[in-house]
Amino acid sequence: MPHVSPNLQEKLALYKTIESKSSLPVRYRMIQCESIPVTQTRNFTWRLLVKSYVEKLRWIIVAFQTDKFGNQQHNPSIFDHRNLTNMFVMLNSRRYPEIDCDDTNFTQQKFSRIYGDAALFRTKFCNVEELISSPSITPADYKELFPMFVFDATNRAKN
Repeated sequence: MPHVSPNLQEKLALYKTIESKSSLPVRYRMIQCESIPVTQTRNFTWRLLVKSYVEKLRWIIVAFQTDKFGNQQHNPSIFDHRNLTNMFVMLNSRRYPEIDCDDTNFTQQKFSRIYGDAALFRTKFCNVEELISSPSITPADYKELFPMFVFDATNRAKN
């Protein structure tokens, strides 16, 4: 969780606000997790229902697992790439990413674009410079352990 250390002038203003017993608006990041079973198919559509909250949807992260739910023999923190070749999200009639990731091919080691999107997630989400926030996951580990598709919806037009 990020910490903020105000300068002396702001700290004094905060102390005065606290002493006057005024209420302070505090916003939290909401995390929503949904899962569905997917049959063996080449194409499928998943209608994601987003609850209406103050905070707008900013990120969508999609990952797949095979035979891990309720099975203590398998590590549930490891995901499967399932030889996916393309994935996109339609959000309020806007597509993310706007152009296809059809160059993705896990068997031929072609997944640099989606690996880069996943690596940049930590930088953008935590608002930390890229040089400081290295992903610490190698491309090989990404392919074998953590193939997550990250869709950045933070730049969408205001509704």
